[in-house]
Amino acid sequence: MTTMLLPGRRISITQLGDAFALFNSREQHLYEIDKLAAWAWQCVFNSTAGMSRSRLLTKFSSEFRLASEDAGNLLDRYIELGILDMCASSSSVFALHLNGTRWLIECPKVLSGELKELFRGIVVPLKSQWGRHYLTIKVNAHRYELVADDEYRGIFAEAEIVPAVKAFLTDALLQTDFMLALHAALLRFGDSQLLIAGASGAGKTTLALALAAEEGCAMLGDDIVIVDETSRLRGIPFPIAVKDGSWPLLQDFCPQLASLPIHIRPDGKVVKFLPGEVESNDNWSMKTRTIVFIRQNPVRQCSLSRIHPLAAFQRLLAEAAAPGHRLTDAAFAALRELVNTSQAFEMEISRLDEAVETIRGL
Repeated sequence: MTTMLLPGRRISITQLGDAFALFNSREQHLYEIDKLAAWAWQCVFNSTAGMSRSRLLTKFSSEFRLASEDAGNLLDRYIELGILDMCASSSSVFALHLNGTRWLIECPKVLSGELKELFRGIVVPLKSQWGRHYLTIKVNAHRYELVADDEYRGIFAEAEIVPAVKAFLTDALLQTDFMLALHAALLRFGDSQLLIAGASGAGKTTLALALAAEEGCAMLGDDIVIVDETSRLRGIPFPIAVKDGSWPLLQDFCPQLASLPIHIRPDGKVVKFLPGEVESNDNWSMKTRTIVFIRQNPVRQCSLSRIHPLAAFQRLLAEAAAPGHRLTDAAFAALRELVNTSQAFEMEISRLDEAVETIRGL
């Protein structure tokens, strides 16, 4: 079995003058290391998906004119010291960017393809500059164990592991440095943004996906929307969870749903996942001009009515999250600006096609 090598966890190596220093963030300690150890770490760090031990051994021997046995002993020593980390060839490693932090995901190859496709909107090169955390998924008797930064997070069946990963990364995102996060769906709608809000189960994702199937419209996030200091919005392109009750409604809008695997969320909901869109810097430059609060009313025709900015502010705030559960003055000002510069509506939905036509006419 081929052994793959990765940069050691929780360490950074840098050159200071003619010396090399290793900083261990877990121990909060600085160590001086030799040029050979620094070179081996940097070589693996610069690779896009780790490096096989045999390949590093060949490069290491050639670079420093070492006998193969001596080079191998040094590499084994670096692994023992934690300068390099090992993973089996049956595993795959990729990195995700979560609002300024980087998570290295190590998982079985049989699972990595699906995860990388679903999280493609936030996949980044392994050597990106953000701080690193580790999420490891291991096979255990036809089930999957989840370990985050060496902390055991549980064991999950095959149908449960993808929702468990998304749920964990959602919680991890909310531990990052952000000002305000809204529970809403965000779409690019022509040259501006459309925010769809509402209580859980109101149909935000279903309506957003139906709209995103239209030309000139794209889904930017279906669950978490970050607000910055200038009141601009950025959707987090996590996998889009479509509940089983929405599958028939979306069969004409998202025909690919029919062939997707079925998953079970931690709350017991049965879902299928669509991949998140790749983030674009253009999304930050767009202003949000329309906010629609939706609720289901199957006994009435679709209706749309304007609501007062104060009511819109209160509803958005009720579903928002802020670090430490405290709204800062800057977050208050940004949310106020968002509401005051947007048109806010309440929509009662009975039929999806009517709702799409109504919003299209805004």
